[in-house]
Amino acid sequence: MAREITLVDAGLGNLASVERALIQVGAATVVTDDPDKVATSRIVVFPGQGAFGEHTAKLVDGAMGQAMRMVIQRGDPFLGICLGMQLLFEDSEEGGGRKGLNVLPGHCRRFPDDMTVVEGESVRKLKIPHMGWNEVQPSGEHYYFVHSYYVDATNSEDVMWSSTYGDITFAAAVRHDNIYGCQFHPEKSQQAGLRFLRAFLLGSRQ
Repeated sequence: MAREITLVDAGLGNLASVERALIQVGAATVVTDDPDKVATSRIVVFPGQGAFGEHTAKLVDGAMGQAMRMVIQRGDPFLGICLGMQLLFEDSEEGGGRKGLNVLPGHCRRFPDDMTVVEGESVRKLKIPHMGWNEVQPSGEHYYFVHSYYVDATNSEDVMWSSTYGDITFAAAVRHDNIYGCQFHPEKSQQAGLRFLRAFLLGSRQ
């Protein structure tokens, strides 16, 4: 029997493709914007794209933010994807400085505009946002990223996988007890992304 996963509809987009990917790996999905339903869910996935701003501030301080904290504090499996992962941390430099859910210690920082990489005898300016396929360590797999801000986790033991853009190494995936997060988009990462989601689903059975 498929395990039911609740997808949080917080108005941050990216729901349909994540739902399709979860169904592919054997989950039964329920999409809801009702904080009461989220609060009583046993497995929660919080996808997001876009930016920290007025909307995320209302989310963090409102009923949905409280509902997600309840799931996490209860010890049920919780996965944040992209902006959903960033919001698990204390705050972000984005939007003039915005609070996160503050369930993991760390901060979201912007990639510098002057980042470069040396290629042979030439120097190439790196684009912001960081967009495209990137290798993560120590798994060696490649995942698809789209982000201008990255998580600088306070506790290195919370970082499950890391990746590098220019000279900055950042958290590509995090895990702390029942809390999981990934900066990449598993739903856009083909077979590697499906393996990640399947591992989360299987891990949630423990």
